[in-house]
Amino acid sequence: MGRRPVTTTSVICSRPCRAGSARTFRRAAQVSQEQGGTHGPLTGIRVIEFSQVVAGPSCGRVLAELGADVIKIEPPEGDPYRNTGTVVPNEGKRFQSLNLGKRSLSVDLSKPEGQAVVQRIAKTADVLVINYRHGVADRLGISYDTLSKINPALIYCRITGFGVHSAAATLPATDPMMQAYSGLMVAGGKVDADGLPESVSATAIADYTTGLGSAIAICAALYARRDTGRGQLIDASLLRSALAVQDTNVMREPVYDSTQRDPMVAALEAIRVRGGTYREMLEKRQGMRSSTMSLRFYSGAYQASDGVIMLGALTPNSRASARRVLGITDDPTDRPVENASDPAYLAGLQRLHDQIATTIRGNTVHHWVDALQAGGCPAAPVNFPELMSEDPIVQAEGLMVDVVNETTGPQRVVNTLFEMSDTPTAVHRASPPLGGHTQDVLASSGFSEAEIAALLAAGTVHARV
Repeated sequence: MGRRPVTTTSVICSRPCRAGSARTFRRAAQVSQEQGGTHGPLTGIRVIEFSQVVAGPSCGRVLAELGADVIKIEPPEGDPYRNTGTVVPNEGKRFQSLNLGKRSLSVDLSKPEGQAVVQRIAKTADVLVINYRHGVADRLGISYDTLSKINPALIYCRITGFGVHSAAATLPATDPMMQAYSGLMVAGGKVDADGLPESVSATAIADYTTGLGSAIAICAALYARRDTGRGQLIDASLLRSALAVQDTNVMREPVYDSTQRDPMVAALEAIRVRGGTYREMLEKRQGMRSSTMSLRFYSGAYQASDGVIMLGALTPNSRASARRVLGITDDPTDRPVENASDPAYLAGLQRLHDQIATTIRGNTVHHWVDALQAGGCPAAPVNFPELMSEDPIVQAEGLMVDVVNETTGPQRVVNTLFEMSDTPTAVHRASPPLGGHTQDVLASSGFSEAEIAALLAAGTVHARV
């Protein structure tokens, strides 16, 4: 991309840093917003988005960053996130972030006339994204079966909670409950003061991975359509995504499972049967996962003298580097484990943890980050997300961009997921006001001025007042 080298006095601690071409990159995005132009790899692709909350909107945002014209079709009251944690009516901060780069068309789909409007718009669309509960689209006249007959080239991405084939297909689903159902919450290993499970992340990990996966699938379907001329149905679900990110925790492998998984499952079942607590089951699970024991001490957080540092040594070489820097000479995790429950082994683990903790507490975050990184061990300070927009690395990489929201004014938002040298990605505009583009979308879909006026007068569609 031709960036100048970043100059820092400390690579990943908060120290002065020259931003390189970050200002230029931000300005390019601003110019794109002001001109209303899109020049990304999906320029010319029209997406209609029937979605709310996180999974569907996050998919639509990625497509907008790639240059697609994403039209968010909302009910008269708007996406529920518009008024979640909001200060200004209809402009919740979470909504604004998830819906950057889109246009808004407000339609009352409870009316047959509203359904006729979106069916007509669907004729002009390349892609449809929907994350309504399974079955709702049929009632609203916007199912794949209906719209694919109107537009055989339409790529229809259906996002659900559990999928569409089981008895759970029509059940409501949210990210926290899917973290619980899929086991992802247990994998996180966090408990609250009462010993009950907490979400693995403060963000909606199942939602966001589903949105990103859906965007990838849509791009693949667009590529396939170049050869076939046909659209297709894409099915994505929060459950599918939550399982995918857990990797070996869900995978079954008979040789490994017979010595590791199966005894652990039996032990957990015994605790459950006798009425044991979740905390007890979690501690048993962690204690019996001997293959991950070495990761716990070298890929974890420790208190330094002025903050918290995170070690990220996931490989044998990086763990060896950590031992050299930290002065560790006796490490029980570096030897084969015959019995992970052996008291002597557990005592050795406790000594190792105490040694690492004591050593790191004796100096600053800056000292340990520099020393560990220089020694070949990944390490970073634990930062608060509220401060990251001003982080020197974030600024140097151009990872924030300035936009102007029509309602609330100037904003600094997270930039695109990636950059492309020939077909640039960009945040093309701030999130739209409710119904802010109703007339424009209808006109570009072939509706006459008289038709638009009649639809507005009847309350079938709504425009920003």
